Amino acid sequence: MRGRFFRLWAALALLVAASGVWAQSRDAASAQSGGIDPALLAKATAGDAGAQERIADAYGNGKGIPQDYAQAAVWYRKAAEQGSARARLLLGDLYFDGQGVPQDYVLAATWFRKAAEQGDARAQYSLGLAFSSGQGVPQDYAQAVVWYRKAAEQGNPDAQSHLAILYVNGEGVSQDFAQAAIWFTKAAEQGVADAQYNLGTAYSHGQGVPQDYGQAAAWYRKAAEQGDADGQLQLGVLYYHGQGVPQDYAQSSAWFRKAAEQGNADAEDQLGLISVNGEGVPKDLSNAVLWFRKAADQGLADAQYNLGAAYSNGGGVPQDYAQAAAWFRKAAEQGDADAQYYLGMLYAEGLGVPQDNTQAMALWRKAAVQGFARAQYNLGVLYDQGQGVSQDYAQAAAWYRKAAEQGDVRAQYNLGVLFNHGQGVLQDYAQAAAWWRKAADQGNADAQFYLGGAYEHGRGVTVDFAQAAAWYLKAAEQGDAFAQYQLGLLYEEGNGVPQSHADAYFWLDLAAAGKPIDARLQEAAAKNRDVAASHLSSTDLTQTQERTRKWFEDHPVQTNPQ
Repeated sequence: MRGRFFRLWAALALLVAASGVWAQSRDAASAQSGGIDPALLAKATAGDAGAQERIADAYGNGKGIPQDYAQAAVWYRKAAEQGSARARLLLGDLYFDGQGVPQDYVLAATWFRKAAEQGDARAQYSLGLAFSSGQGVPQDYAQAVVWYRKAAEQGNPDAQSHLAILYVNGEGVSQDFAQAAIWFTKAAEQGVADAQYNLGTAYSHGQGVPQDYGQAAAWYRKAAEQGDADGQLQLGVLYYHGQGVPQDYAQSSAWFRKAAEQGNADAEDQLGLISVNGEGVPKDLSNAVLWFRKAADQGLADAQYNLGAAYSNGGGVPQDYAQAAAWFRKAAEQGDADAQYYLGMLYAEGLGVPQDNTQAMALWRKAAVQGFARAQYNLGVLYDQGQGVSQDYAQAAAWYRKAAEQGDVRAQYNLGVLFNHGQGVLQDYAQAAAWWRKAADQGNADAQFYLGGAYEHGRGVTVDFAQAAAWYLKAAEQGDAFAQYQLGLLYEEGNGVPQSHADAYFWLDLAAAGKPIDARLQEAAAKNRDVAASHLSSTDLTQTQERTRKWFEDHPVQTNPQ
């Protein structure tokens, strides 16, 4: 949740203008010659604080006389020294902004305090800002809370909004999202766009209020309609996902564009993404790259990564690995795990950068410690195979486990292999079978084959030929020749499946006749296939061979060399 601590002292001009602001002159004589009413000037010269303020306001507004902040400061000081809270506040503003007087945050805070102690809500708010930012006073969030609260309880909406932010951040008070939501609501109902945005965020995340995307959308819309770029962005996000509003890509893109036209980098990045996918806008990779570049040039790591991916894939720009590496690097240096991983891949392959396994490993490690599963898996492989590092099965197992626990199917399979062989971990067939099952359930053919073997031989699980056959079948249907061989043997013996010489021949023929993988496997498959053939009639054999031929037509990856 953001807190835009826009300086009130800069924003105060809007509030002060309603009652008259600064003026500029040299002395009473010049005021008289400049068009100040002589009677008003006489009262001011005689010490009337109200008249002194009116003259200062006249110089500030520049109505009927040249605008002159220096003279405004002169007359506000006269009124301030007589105890006018309003004059003290506005003199503080002049010191803060350096208008008509040398910029001096200490004097600004001094005058704010004098007015604040008289109960002026805007001065209390300004003093709260000074303590929050440490300008003119030592930074002190507890004091900021004190003065924001005084102003907030008088209904000052900006103080209410900033007090809420301190509750969100736990600065000067105990973190309390419920209190934050209360104060955001008070400010939002008075039209403060920042508070409306922050209240929308509270409802979106369920912080201090029940999660309610409808309420989030309503408050984001109020901020967005005031031109708040972040509100526009988040309203676009809700339309994109259909949260709190009907899903509407056209509305989503429209709000993204409004925010992007104000230079909001996140919105520019989102426009790039929807241009890639053609969601609410025509699919246009070149246009996507334009938006990614705008955001990337502002330093947005997500956009830098997306631009790097565009160059890496040749999407919307000519493929250029050097450019891809340059943009991935910018994002990686900001800690973007995706960029670190893919920059590591470029180093590993020597694409756009010199081939360098050490660099690749360093980048993968950075991504891995952030929880990036593919980087964790890659580190596991390097330790497993001793590439660029000393072979270390314990480290391999540790990184495989991290990735496996996030659902990385390759890591699950490899971790199962380590448990099966007792490499880097204590040998544990049950753990091996458990990890293979996780990978097998995700469709990994190697894991399906090994899980089938576990059931056939009772390693880590109870012997179950039916389960063995079922898992071999899953792997065999993906073209795994070893699984085809084992399944053929089960059919030949009738273990876990009804005995079928035709099915045995079919699966053994696939294992023997497919793309060469293992000479001994194919020799054994051919031998057992011929045994199965001896039990078939010529008609059954012809039909089964036709079945094999059709398989290779439908599965060109497992090419029949004949």
